[in-house]
Amino acid sequence: MADDAYDRSGVDPVGEVTDSSAAHQRHGEKLSSLDAAFLEMESSTRPMHVGGLFIFDPPEGERRFSFGQFVDLVQSRLHLIPRYRQRVIEAPLHLGTARWIDDPEFDLAYHVRHAALPSPGTTQQLNEYAARILSRQLDRDRPLWELYVIEGLEHGRIALLGKTHHAMIDGLAGIDIATVMLDLAPDQSDRIPEPEPWLPRPTPSSKALAADSIRSLVTSPAELTESVGRLARRPRVLARRALEVGRGVSRVATNSLVRPAPPSLLNQEPSAHRRFAIQRVRLERIKAIKDAFSTTVNDVVLSVVADATGRYLRHRGVSTDGVWLRAMVPVSTRQSSEEHHLGNQVVAVFVDLPMFEMDPVERLRVVHDGMSEVKSSHAAVGAGFLIGLGEFAPPTLHAMASRIAVNSRVFNFLVTNVPGPQVPIYCLGARLLGAFPFTPLAAHHSYGVGVTSMDGWLNVGFVADYVALPDVEVVPGLLMESVEELAVCAAAVSERAAHLEATRRPPPVGEMGPPGRTDAGLPHEERS
Repeated sequence: MADDAYDRSGVDPVGEVTDSSAAHQRHGEKLSSLDAAFLEMESSTRPMHVGGLFIFDPPEGERRFSFGQFVDLVQSRLHLIPRYRQRVIEAPLHLGTARWIDDPEFDLAYHVRHAALPSPGTTQQLNEYAARILSRQLDRDRPLWELYVIEGLEHGRIALLGKTHHAMIDGLAGIDIATVMLDLAPDQSDRIPEPEPWLPRPTPSSKALAADSIRSLVTSPAELTESVGRLARRPRVLARRALEVGRGVSRVATNSLVRPAPPSLLNQEPSAHRRFAIQRVRLERIKAIKDAFSTTVNDVVLSVVADATGRYLRHRGVSTDGVWLRAMVPVSTRQSSEEHHLGNQVVAVFVDLPMFEMDPVERLRVVHDGMSEVKSSHAAVGAGFLIGLGEFAPPTLHAMASRIAVNSRVFNFLVTNVPGPQVPIYCLGARLLGAFPFTPLAAHHSYGVGVTSMDGWLNVGFVADYVALPDVEVVPGLLMESVEELAVCAAAVSERAAHLEATRRPPPVGEMGPPGRTDAGLPHEERS
């Protein structure tokens, strides 16, 4: 292979884009420091892919959902997501950052697979099948994704099970990709166009990769110097930003190093296998709670997840008196102009959650205050700054740092909450009932919670290690108990607020007393 493969593929040797159509998923693009970290974190017991279980009602009328049609649909839309036909290639001797390149042996039949449960397949059987598939590592020699069409479900339903490596895509970008395969109208895929032609660009030679890696190592400090120089020309911006970053870095360092997360049943070393449980909650109930207590949807989600987790620990015989566990909550740094870009644009913040029994409204207030304090402390800014430093670190040092980070107990469990479209979603005429996230488990972690909202429903996926937490399927019921308690409190508050509002409202005109008097009987001259 010629050494100038990058030049002939639309990207020059240092990764500058020359083809705007490939601008954010281009052949030869380097992995970001965070994406590279996810590859380094992976092991046989810690697969670093995210997943989603999508459950659909059968199409109405004469429409039919078939595996063959679905393959045609994926093939017709692959040109919209070039990354799905790219694999990772490492630099020789790990001298440089890995890159995304077109896979010359791309085979759609390998990535899109057909499965069926013994009819009528129950939710529990579907969860068990999904857990087996999601426990397996993705093949690093191929594009890092798989998609399964699962039939045989009760009520004629169909499921899609997707898994994509975390290095390739984060939660918010995952919704971008889902919308590529899904539709906003039941008849949108009645006519599937022919797929656009695709020709993989040449794979760069080892010599070209090595030369470019050495060039990048030399230029990275210069890029950092230039960035500092640009900021120095804007002193006010520099001062404000430095203050925010300093506060954020201080908080991240304190949480991560000075105060490691406490030991917990949830922090056992994971095995190679997982368990998966799912639950739907009406989004309007969560919003009613949020409105009644002037918090946010994310506050309510964290509160009920904390309560359900504490209940589960007590169910397992663990004392939760005075116990606080630290949740890692990813926060998106993706701008609205970047909503269709792939790659990870998230940073993590940490919040301590009470596991002990307490008044549900008080727990919500504690969570709300904790998240408010995290935001005001610029922790997300500090985390983003620390992650950004990885862009200037030699890959070997970056790999070492990633392994140290993943083997440190800086948090007890992960809670993600990603908003999705609040409109009906379809695939080949079948309406989406729920989309349940699957999150990876890091070292010393055996429990995680993924949440996403779509079409008026909050969809929750609980991931647990197969050996450490064999009864995680009880947690969805505990979550619903927590939601119900808060909903009752919210209804009481809303009813009282409505009553108070009614007593403040002036009486109808016919009940306002004799002429010349307004404001419930006060004479004009007596009004202040």
